[in-house]
Amino acid sequence: MKIIRLSLLTSLCLASVFAHASNEVSELDYYQDLPVVLSASRLSQPLSEAPNAMTVIDRKMIIASGFRTIPDLFKLVPGMYVSYYKGSQAFVSYHGATDQYARRMQVMIDGRSVYMPPVSTVDWADLPITVDDIERIEVIRGPAAASHGANSTQGVISIVTRDAGDLDGGSVSFTRGNKGVNDISTRFGKRGEKYDYRMTLAYSADHGYDNLTAAPPGKAITQSQVPTLLNNSFDNNQARLLNYRADYHPNSADNFDIQFGFNHDVQTVGWTDKNIGTNFNTTHDLLSDAGFFQLGWTRQMENDSELDLRYYHIRHNKRESLPYYLGGTFHIGPITQSLTTGRDEIEVQHTVHTASNNRLVYGAAWRKDSIDGSATYDNLFPAHSFSTARDEYRIFAHDEWRITQSLLLNTGGMYEKDSMGNANTSPRIALNLHITPRRTVRIGSSVAYRTPALVEAQLPTLQPGDLFIPSSTVNSPGLIPERLLAREVGYLENFDVSTTLDLRVFSEQLSDGIYKSATSKFVNGMRAKREGMEITLKHSVNDVSDLTLNFAHQAGSSNAPALFAAGNTSLKPASPSITDVYSGSIPRNSASALYARHTGDGFSYSASYYFQDALQPFDRGSVDYQPVQRRMDVRIAQTFREFGGSNGEVAVVIQNLFDQGYTEYVANNVFDRRGYLTLRLDW
Repeated sequence: MKIIRLSLLTSLCLASVFAHASNEVSELDYYQDLPVVLSASRLSQPLSEAPNAMTVIDRKMIIASGFRTIPDLFKLVPGMYVSYYKGSQAFVSYHGATDQYARRMQVMIDGRSVYMPPVSTVDWADLPITVDDIERIEVIRGPAAASHGANSTQGVISIVTRDAGDLDGGSVSFTRGNKGVNDISTRFGKRGEKYDYRMTLAYSADHGYDNLTAAPPGKAITQSQVPTLLNNSFDNNQARLLNYRADYHPNSADNFDIQFGFNHDVQTVGWTDKNIGTNFNTTHDLLSDAGFFQLGWTRQMENDSELDLRYYHIRHNKRESLPYYLGGTFHIGPITQSLTTGRDEIEVQHTVHTASNNRLVYGAAWRKDSIDGSATYDNLFPAHSFSTARDEYRIFAHDEWRITQSLLLNTGGMYEKDSMGNANTSPRIALNLHITPRRTVRIGSSVAYRTPALVEAQLPTLQPGDLFIPSSTVNSPGLIPERLLAREVGYLENFDVSTTLDLRVFSEQLSDGIYKSATSKFVNGMRAKREGMEITLKHSVNDVSDLTLNFAHQAGSSNAPALFAAGNTSLKPASPSITDVYSGSIPRNSASALYARHTGDGFSYSASYYFQDALQPFDRGSVDYQPVQRRMDVRIAQTFREFGGSNGEVAVVIQNLFDQGYTEYVANNVFDRRGYLTLRLDW
């Protein structure tokens, strides 16, 4: 890594000798054939001029992957870790080192943050959109608090849905497969002179993971350990959703974006357990209702300046009811729990050209998060309730200064303050040098913070689906935000119109990290370091074929061994071969490959491969050790035209083609071969 960093820095120094020789080159030459991104700095920029390393998952990649759930799409991002606590309870993080909640990854949909309290995580099963609603995904690989605030310490996922005018007509899709896969969706829309709209209605269902009856192939557990595993054969999921998006453009200057959506989800959670005498969380249904409303206004002003105003409201309710058992069959319950979270946010930003070689975006926002919950336990414990709210204010600015035709400086920062007493300033600086119009070196550094989640400050706040909840809370006073210092060197080359290379070398240092102590309180005190490199190679041949290769190598270290020696038993290594629970939870190597090809007669096929080194999940025992993962998926599709007045496509997807049964996060989650067929009709 030192050699790579030194080589890139040397290239930067040598390039400055002839950088001025390219002054006659057109500005467009520096980013032709490269995707334009919006989320890195809040300015529209080509990848070669963004202040962060980024991955763009476009519509073609989404289709070629064959994925039917949104979290799986991030397997196409170098360094991303995607796993599941249950069949419908996914979590996504960057650079591993995560727990079940992945609290350090910001996720947005059309600028709307869906990273919600009380556990500061994303409930992927409750998002009221489908894979077919997504136009593209921009992933900021690394801290981006300067643009998107606290809790962006690992990175930012920005999901952009398809425009309201994208569909002029209708479409219906049916998907059937094993593991209980049963999906149906319909989309319809209309383009008008001043008003465009589209709507999606969808139902999806599956049976999650299979019942574990024996140690799976390649599993790092013995047959004698299997009876000690809780049985997760009941993790079904059913979701019904609606989303609507409209654009009203009364004139050439103004555009109004109107969105709303709703999702009703039923997950089977808890565990069956015939081998252990006590099971406090028996299988039951977890009901969830999630909805949102969003209104945006954009005005194009003089001198290419732009004013944006956005408001959104999110409401999310979870509830469950189940019997409570003690000693195997002795009935104590029932237990009922309910938790409602809400968010309101108003944001305004102004983009302006301050000079011919300078652009500035600045703005401010206010956000309010609210939480209300209650739980009753028959006569076993007193009723328990919880209610709180948090206000947050922030101001931000980002400046793009084109020093010369080949040298670009990005600077920016965000100041945030909330009603819990947290106040942070997150700066960022990046220098992009175009060695040639198709070769760019980027050097950047930033500081990002993660504010403590409410579940960390007051444990436990009510968490349906994660029993059991006692009648009192364990407060963790004095928690301060985690701090992350990140440095990176990147190299981007566009070899020709069909091939690009993206290389990133990074170093990240965490201080004041939050972890659970031996007294069940959350405390600051963890220090950690991550270093590594990531490579993405893309090759396209017109609209015929596309190849994307990703590779990530990373390593980490922390003071967890010293903290454990001092009595913090929560940081106890899962096995004698692991001395550092932090570094053990990071997969040293991971890779993905996606190849897609289209023929002239409407036939297409794609194949993808995913690899991940072994790891020990941060907050799981040694029985949940994850061996090396290898998986290959294939998709075969045929489009047809003028069939009964409709066009459409039929596609077959087989996941884990060679049935290399591997586990995901929990030993019971064995991912074996599965497949499904999709029929889509358009009119």
